[in-house]
Parts: sequence; structure tokens; C-alpha cells
Amino acid sequence: MPASHTRAPWHMELYINETDMKFPPNIIGIRDNYPVATCGGLDEETDEANGRLIAAAPELLAACDAAVIALLEDYSSHRDSEAKVNAVHLCRAARIKAVK
Repeated sequence: MPASHTRAPWHMELYINETDMKFPPNIIGIRDNYPVATCGGLDEETDEANGRLIAAAPELLAACDAAVIALLEDYSSHRDSEAKVNAVHLCRAARIKAVK
């Protein structure tokens, strides 16, 4: 299934004007230089933390997919541990939320 979001990788850009005023972070899709999101409204530290998290979103989605595959292919035990079942559940829930 093709991605319905701007293709990875993404990066965060911080803009500072000529009077040293810092603007909220922008998240940019590197491959096509497409703006993905702007993180603003709270405070500078929170905006930048949100920007870093959003910029990592494509890699986090790929990590969830890889984790589910790795966890489900682990045939070393006959019974899945509660931690393994919980990890698969959390990864799948995050993926559903991200992709819809």
C-alpha cells in the first residue's frame, strides 16, 4: 500500500529573522522540500520537542512495522510473553493511528 503521507526523510527547520526573532519549527519533507507541519503555540522548548518528534515520525512508523515483524517471527518460545503481546499491540495501535 503506498504511503499517504509525505515520503521520508523529514527534517526540522528553525527560522530566525534579521532581528533574531525565532519562528516556530517547520517540518519539511526532504525529498520534495514539501512543508509537512509547523509546530507553534506553546513555548519554544515544547515547540522544538514537538518538531523533533514529528520529524522522526516516518522512522518511528517504520520501526513499529519492523518490531511487529520481528516479534511475530520469534518462534523460540511456544507461548508469547505478556511483554511481547503488549509490544505488538502498542505498535499496531500506533500504526493504525498514524495511517488510518
